Amino acid sequence: MIKKTMLLLLLAITINSCMEKKYEWSASISAPREYPVEVYTGAAGGYFFSQMGGFSNTGWGGGVGDNSIKATLPENLDMTWLSYIDNKFYTGEWKLPTEKIQQLFDEGFHSRPDSDSERDNYSIIKIGLAPKGMVVVWVMGAGHQVEVARFQAHETIIDPKLISEDERYMFRNGYSQHRLENNFVISKDIREQIEQYGYPLPEVYEEYREKFNWKPKVILPEGSKITSMYIKMCNGEMEDPYDLPIDQKNRAIPFSFQIFWSVGSGKQEREFVSRIAFTNDKEYWAKYLEGGENEIPVDFDKNKIRKLFKEDLDKNKIIEMVIKINPNVEIKSERVTDLYLEQDGKRYEIKEKVTRTGKYE
Repeated sequence: MIKKTMLLLLLAITINSCMEKKYEWSASISAPREYPVEVYTGAAGGYFFSQMGGFSNTGWGGGVGDNSIKATLPENLDMTWLSYIDNKFYTGEWKLPTEKIQQLFDEGFHSRPDSDSERDNYSIIKIGLAPKGMVVVWVMGAGHQVEVARFQAHETIIDPKLISEDERYMFRNGYSQHRLENNFVISKDIREQIEQYGYPLPEVYEEYREKFNWKPKVILPEGSKITSMYIKMCNGEMEDPYDLPIDQKNRAIPFSFQIFWSVGSGKQEREFVSRIAFTNDKEYWAKYLEGGENEIPVDFDKNKIRKLFKEDLDKNKIIEMVIKINPNVEIKSERVTDLYLEQDGKRYEIKEKVTRTGKYE
């Protein structure tokens, strides 16, 4: 009996010491570019948010953390924020899957072959605030982002007695509309795309979370090799796969690829990058190369690639996305010569896309 008690005590101490382990981490807020938000108050463990600097329009799953702290990983999340489009405050308190987050932080992920270390670590906890009070939590490391939780907030009205003098600006009549007219809040480019394509329906952010059993299959010129690949999915997850070719697994629908590859060797080696985005915005990559962000296109919810995955393909069967590249084609936007989904030997062409292949310098 004493021996059993000692074992249980030892186990409790071990679990407690694991939970007390400190990590270098930061937290950040993410919101769709079309649905900007402003945090009123909130906290993820010992990491606090407030209306001061709580604005976000980074794109769904976008943004990075700053002001790292060394602390135990958070066990709880509470958030209260203003959705400008809804013109409503949302609030909620939730228990985070701390053990899952800790496992990801401890295990890390494979680094690129040219990295100084064998593994990289997750270091950012990202909180996504979507329309109608939807909340998604991801953990992020260099080139990798994984969803760990999904919550639902509810509408709330802030008690006027609790509003400090510094916070009153958020409660002025017309404040949300005034913010939406600001080009810093919704850029001129995004505003023009909304006029052209309309707002993504609020429910698409939930639909984006659906996963399918697919992988990319890249066909390069003879003697070429892929050096790295960045894949961004519509559910906010992203991959920078270490092992090539990439494994088959359940993933959300991708909205962009950046494929880095080379041909030849030594002094004769030439390096290229092929970029693909599923959108009708022909200037997508041009804006990115001018200093923009590689975020989910405004029209992605209406793009045919979603129809192919959701209606034309069997989600229970293997899907390959075939990408064939030829750098000898004169026009950079036509060097991705084939792009289609394949299942059971049948091809499904992807026509709504913007591609660009050129030398990587």
